[in-house]
Amino acid sequence: MSGLLVLRPDDAGRVALLHAKSFSESEAWSAASMRDLLKDPNVLTLGILSDGQLAAFVMGQTVAGETDILTIATDPHQRRKGLAGRLISALVKRVGERGVTRIMLDVAEDNLPARELYRAHGFAEDGRRRRYYRAARNVPVDAILMSRSLSL
Repeated sequence: MSGLLVLRPDDAGRVALLHAKSFSESEAWSAASMRDLLKDPNVLTLGILSDGQLAAFVMGQTVAGETDILTIATDPHQRRKGLAGRLISALVKRVGERGVTRIMLDVAEDNLPARELYRAHGFAEDGRRRRYYRAARNVPVDAILMSRSLSL
């Protein structure tokens, strides 16, 4: 594994490819969408390489002193190695250094491993969006809203 790197617009293709590996086809974001997000100065995207390939990434968008984790993805063959946790910790540190006071995210209610990961990194459940996740599901699933405060 290599260290963390900040992903740029020219990384959009590999970011989209990893996102597609990590989510269902109907939930995957296009390379064009990723490129637009990677160009946004309010979006910070951190990645981890393994053998020259993107193994995991996290994308956070900061607005008005708060960061929303837009997405996080780990190559299915690289899961359970602590990569997502490393990325969350790095994102928290970097946005905290920039004065962010709160980080938020939403996660599918049925995604128990992700919810546990977020809890382990200090996030607490603080809301719900009913029937939010619909793509590639027979029955819509609620989104669990989670956040954590950052001390200044």
